[in-house]
Amino acid sequence: MPDRSRIARIGGRAGRGVLGLTGIAVVVVTLGIATLVTLPTVEREPRSSEIAPSPSEQQRVCPGPLLTLAEDSTQAQAASSVGAASAVYGAVAGDSLAQIRPEVTEITAVDDSNSRQPPLLLTVPAQNGATVPPLVAGSQSQVAATDTLGGLAVATCAEAASDAWIVGGSTDIGRTSLLLLSNPSTVLATVDVTVSGESGLVDAPGATGILVQPGEQRIISLAGLAPNVKSPVLRVQSRGGQVVAALEQSSIRGIEPGGVEIIGTTATPATNQIIAGVRVMTAVTEETVTTGEGFNADTPSIRVFVPGAVAATVQIGVTSADGTTGGTSTQVDVEPGIATEIPLSPLAVGSFSVHLRSDEPIVAAARTATDSAGKKDFGWFSASAPLTGDFAVAVAEGPSPTLHLVNGAAADATLTLTPDGGTPVDLRVDAGASATVPVASGVRYVVTGGEQLFALVDYSGDGALSSFALNPPGPLASGIRVYTH
Repeated sequence: MPDRSRIARIGGRAGRGVLGLTGIAVVVVTLGIATLVTLPTVEREPRSSEIAPSPSEQQRVCPGPLLTLAEDSTQAQAASSVGAASAVYGAVAGDSLAQIRPEVTEITAVDDSNSRQPPLLLTVPAQNGATVPPLVAGSQSQVAATDTLGGLAVATCAEAASDAWIVGGSTDIGRTSLLLLSNPSTVLATVDVTVSGESGLVDAPGATGILVQPGEQRIISLAGLAPNVKSPVLRVQSRGGQVVAALEQSSIRGIEPGGVEIIGTTATPATNQIIAGVRVMTAVTEETVTTGEGFNADTPSIRVFVPGAVAATVQIGVTSADGTTGGTSTQVDVEPGIATEIPLSPLAVGSFSVHLRSDEPIVAAARTATDSAGKKDFGWFSASAPLTGDFAVAVAEGPSPTLHLVNGAAADATLTLTPDGGTPVDLRVDAGASATVPVASGVRYVVTGGEQLFALVDYSGDGALSSFALNPPGPLASGIRVYTH
């Protein structure tokens, strides 16, 4: 006869097994129901606050006078300054628009064998009790008329950066390009220059590890880094101190000067680029370009560069800069790493805004030329970043200066342009539209009422053409969002 205790133990184990199976079944059923029922969720945005740092000291560098090479035949790559540039600058308090006088000091151009006129450093100290940074503006101009240099060169007084792009210049036959690197900081800057052209990345020995001492400007012949490049695009990166980069280009046609320009930095790579104003001095027809008769150094064109590894499809829209007439649209495919020149045609004489839309980030600038009154010149027109609030404009001396504006916001803008000691002027710019405003040489303006404006100032006259784009201050003047735990 079986042992009852053993039967009890077996029964107990069996009971527990049945209960275990029943539990598993309950869990499976429960999970199945859970997949059919949307459970409530609790979401909470991370706690954060916008910290507005106290406005810091603002600095701008005016690049200095025009330069030429080989004035001393024993030093073919030595640079020497020619004449003097005339600068206009100023600042106003960002909260009250009260005038502030910048402190002006000199930057030592160590590679200028003449040192006739040094580059200028404009410094606006932080104002006691200010809650927003001051509005600082400056520009310089110079007319050259020598055996090797001729034309008008206007340049903005720019802010230092650790990463910048320059689209423009050439080291082809008859063309000279000089890279200007100014260090306004108190820290040694180590600069690397990357050069790309119509054949791709250029192997440029000596382009890395360029030392720029505090308070100094270095002048580097681009031909020494990248000779015989028709369409260079430069990326300038610095470690330690930040630098202000600019490129002076000049040309010789036979034995006569063919123009001169100081090219500032362009907007950083993005899928949308806007050039607020491009001045066309000679009409270009489609037939002229397609036959090859007009697509040369004088043909209005856009230089586009894709810094990434994927080809880009770029839509180029050209409209009248004053918004009175419609424009044209062109679509082109641009290979990565290759500087590509795209002719702008057909175009009548006048000024135009250019909008580039791309499926990959690009950098871009436009070039046009003039030949009148027996004198030749050319101008570069760089893309710019949007100005997200009030801004100042300092208009250097020069012929027929014009302020070009493109409203990149979704709402119409009612702007007020207030000149120093003059009568304010009101201007309406519809959303997505553009406008032009004649401005006076040697005058400073404050522009209020805009939310997302792209701006450029150009100059034009007999044998004279030049421009400079306006850009917002660097990110150090912006608020910082802090997330708390």
